Amino acid sequence: MRFHINQDFAAGIMFAAWGVAGLWLGRNYPIGTSLRMGPGYMPWMLCWLLIAFGGVIAIKGAMTEGEKLTRWYFRPLILVCAGVMAFAFLIETAGLPAAIIATVLIGAFGGAEFRVVEVILLAIGLALGAIAIFVWGLGLPMPIFPR
Repeated sequence: MRFHINQDFAAGIMFAAWGVAGLWLGRNYPIGTSLRMGPGYMPWMLCWLLIAFGGVIAIKGAMTEGEKLTRWYFRPLILVCAGVMAFAFLIETAGLPAAIIATVLIGAFGGAEFRVVEVILLAIGLALGAIAIFVWGLGLPMPIFPR
């Protein structure tokens, strides 16, 4: 049997690594018991499930032929993260619709196919949907207009 490093193996290792990171970050949360769950119980369980699923996926990927790893593209990674940061900075000052539209526009530049009309329609639709759900439907105190 031959050991294969492919996309499944890398994905499994990534899942397990995120699980380990979550366990480390939540190491000070009280876990409690199944009857008296503490604030760290669910994150602890989810992290262990992530490690278990990651291990199974990595072992399966190592034992079978699969798609080879491809090169990493940093432009989508950077622009999607920048979109999330733009939302965080704009939500309080510019309002929910502007923050969502900026997030969608910045994140869309990370894709290989950027169609201006489609992205603008998507951004407007998501902004209207977010206002309908979060502000009107749930009554959350989110600013709609700039301050």
